[in-house]
Amino acid sequence: MAKTKIDKLPLARKERPGPSNRFGGFDVVLFIILLIFALLIIFPFYYLFVVSITPQEIYVNNPLTLWTPRVTFDAYKSVFNDSRIWGGLKITLILLFGGTLYQMFFTVITGYALSRNNWVGKNFVMNMILVTMFFGGGLIPYYILIKTLGMINTIWVMIIPGAIDTFNMLLMRNYFASLPKELEESAKIDGANDVQIFVKIFLPLSLPMLATVGLFFAVGNWNSWYNGMLFNSSQNLKTLQQVLQDIVYTPSSGIPNPGKIRIDDESMKMAAIFFTIIPMMLFYPFLQRYFVKGIVVGAIKG
Repeated sequence: MAKTKIDKLPLARKERPGPSNRFGGFDVVLFIILLIFALLIIFPFYYLFVVSITPQEIYVNNPLTLWTPRVTFDAYKSVFNDSRIWGGLKITLILLFGGTLYQMFFTVITGYALSRNNWVGKNFVMNMILVTMFFGGGLIPYYILIKTLGMINTIWVMIIPGAIDTFNMLLMRNYFASLPKELEESAKIDGANDVQIFVKIFLPLSLPMLATVGLFFAVGNWNSWYNGMLFNSSQNLKTLQQVLQDIVYTPSSGIPNPGKIRIDDESMKMAAIFFTIIPMMLFYPFLQRYFVKGIVVGAIKG
């Protein structure tokens, strides 16, 4: 009996079909469609860079050029010589690092607290937070509140009001609630307190979600301009996006040009835009592998 089974094994292996070519006609069509979409996404950035390095006379004669026969970086030199760019970059970097850590701290601990079931009044607090997603007090009461707190013309007005983002807090809450409760119970048996459980167990297990929420906050702080426009009138407190707005939406960009180089306004505008978007484009790929996993798990589980 055993011999018969052994004899049949080679036959079974020979009868097994080989790997089929899974790249069929539908895959070719899908690949072409995705390639077209990718080119449509990349083209605006490519055109932005091409215009920024194109001399004025070439751009005027052919505004839709896909490449320039003569490359010049004079626009970038003038942008880098503008003190407003570096002043706005300093304020934006403060928001990017300080503001993101501040927001992450309050959002994460609030999400963790609301994911626990052992305290009274949790549902009331949760409902009060959810209300803010659908209703607001209005711009005038908000302005009066900021003025009463003495945050007009200070950098704090762009940091403190954004302590907790309700959507990101819900993602963190759902993620914490999805983790096995046995982890917390076993840690308490071993003598760990609530802070140790949070720091040593839940935070290390939440890296995908932390990276996702951190990316949301980082992008938001890098693009921050609204509160600065409303509450800050000082040139020294303008963010990079506000400086970019001054450059792009004025008839003359007003960028100092010590070398008296003749530079087209469009080239300077494109160079300034490219300068402001390239840091986020370089930063995003490092967190991309956490992004999809974190947003899906945080939205579904819980």
